[in-house]
Amino acid sequence: MTPALLWIPLLPLAAFALLITCGRRLAPPVAGWVAVAALAASAGATLALAEPVLRGQRLAVRWAWLSAGDPRWALGLAVDGLSWLMLAVVTGVGTMIACYSIGYMRGDPRYPRFFAYLALFCASMLGLVLADHFLLLYACWELVGLCSYLLISFWFEKPAAAAAGRKAFITTRIGDAGLLAGILWLAWAGGTLQFDALAGLRETLSHGLLTAISLLIFLGAVGKSAQVPLHVWLPDAMEGPTPVSALIHAATMVAAGIYLVARTLPLFTPESLQVVLAVGLLTHLAAGTVALTMTDIKRVLAYSTISQLGLMMTALGLGAAALAMFHLTTHACFKALLFLGAGSVIHATHEQELGRLGGLRRAMPWTAAVFLIAAVSMSGVFPLSGFWSKDAILLAAQHDGPPWLLGALLAGAVMTTAYVFRLYLRCFHGAPAPHAGHESPLIMVLPMAVLALGAAAVGLAGSPWLAHPLLHLLGLTQIHAGIDVPILLWSTLAAAAGLWLAWSVGVRRARPLPAALRPLGTRLYTWAANKYYVDEWYQRLIIGPYLAAARGLSRFDLRVIDGAVDGAGLAGRALAVWKERFDRLVVDRLVNGTASAVRLAGAGLRWVQTGIVHQYLLVVVVAVVVVSLVLK
Repeated sequence: MTPALLWIPLLPLAAFALLITCGRRLAPPVAGWVAVAALAASAGATLALAEPVLRGQRLAVRWAWLSAGDPRWALGLAVDGLSWLMLAVVTGVGTMIACYSIGYMRGDPRYPRFFAYLALFCASMLGLVLADHFLLLYACWELVGLCSYLLISFWFEKPAAAAAGRKAFITTRIGDAGLLAGILWLAWAGGTLQFDALAGLRETLSHGLLTAISLLIFLGAVGKSAQVPLHVWLPDAMEGPTPVSALIHAATMVAAGIYLVARTLPLFTPESLQVVLAVGLLTHLAAGTVALTMTDIKRVLAYSTISQLGLMMTALGLGAAALAMFHLTTHACFKALLFLGAGSVIHATHEQELGRLGGLRRAMPWTAAVFLIAAVSMSGVFPLSGFWSKDAILLAAQHDGPPWLLGALLAGAVMTTAYVFRLYLRCFHGAPAPHAGHESPLIMVLPMAVLALGAAAVGLAGSPWLAHPLLHLLGLTQIHAGIDVPILLWSTLAAAAGLWLAWSVGVRRARPLPAALRPLGTRLYTWAANKYYVDEWYQRLIIGPYLAAARGLSRFDLRVIDGAVDGAGLAGRALAVWKERFDRLVVDRLVNGTASAVRLAGAGLRWVQTGIVHQYLLVVVVAVVVVSLVLK
């Protein structure tokens, strides 16, 4: 039992509470440093756990919930090799991004609120990673979705940013509904939601039931990690501030889906793993082709993130969770660096269209240098970080996948190098653009330099040169002893082909296809440039009919339901008016007429009651005479 685990998510949560309540009373830089200090302290607490975790210990803290006598409902936090690696990524990369944001967000009128949301985002992700129970994970999972909405639509006065936040929130809810259904089904069928009991469920649950539950859980990962067909929210999320994009794409939200599948991999059957493999590979290749056509620097990086997440899902589909997490770690370093480099360009030039950029290498030498390191690492060039993780997946595809899978992943590697170097060359080389840039301040350059070290060297932790300590941490026992030379050669050729493609097509605008194939190439390019019309199909098949049905229901409600209610009200009002008139003209007149007749009769008989005895005798005599005459 390790109660110190609680400090890892509680420190950024405390920073959020402080900034959201007292942030306006703090000087702007102080608010940023509060978030940086909280994340750095969480990173320090994570590093303090490294020694026992590396020795194979599982650290935990647990408390009773719902039923004190039933251990199945005990919630808690736990750290093993998988979760410790994610903690290191979230706190380490998150600290660098928060530090960078101090310079990037300077002058923003909602400066303290930005860092409050940032701290809550990281606290939610840390809680998700540490959770040892599905209920706690799902609570943090939804909180991550809420924070993404708050940060993507942070500049909500821009209609595009507000729409992007709504799109991200609604699209990921589809996957979250599947995850919730999977959790409920697992609780009903398996009787437990604790992660350390998942492996035992393979012996108690049927094969078909495991397949269905694992696919529902995977649906949650499809939404959060932007896999086809729920990937459409991630490119639009670029409307948020660039540090938000870096955090979402590198260390938090999209990494949550990869982590979820890796954590719950014991539930996946060969059939569900085939689905994971197919979705991951389709995402990897389709997003790569779209990234080749984008002209907005942040959208190029957005589709590159989708493509790399597809590569991680492909590794998970092969059952290689350790390799997927290895690539997630290296990807966090170079993708965060790429986004921060793009943010540095935007901060300096106030421009993000490739057609209006160029020649920034001389004006922004530090940004150009770190961007180049990230691009080379992402391309998988030996011996930078991306090489070790990407080639490990290629090796797994060669040994454990179908024969064609290695060729498909090599094609994806060619596209990866092509789009990232197209971005680098168009931004930093060539003729200087009209927008003359300037180097970013030191508070932005230093975090990029730290991430550049990670993009260059963190992959060595999974290399044979250091005996694969990172892969051993993730529980992988059968590891390739050395560098696989054929895979190295194929990977190098793929990177070279991608670099040639980036230079010849992306920069020089050459046409490599023969004349006979150019119409087909133009058509394919148009499809990719329009993102395969997925948004348009969603608009036509789902959103349009839904809105039409909503408008129809609105008219039905207005004309039928409201008409019936309003008609009933009018009828009741008319009936009330008629009843009022009947009461006033008939009932009141009868009552008042009776009272008037009684009053007149009383007035007429009042003269009899005079108190004179002789008059009373006269009346009696007269009455007797009258009665006698009548009865005669």
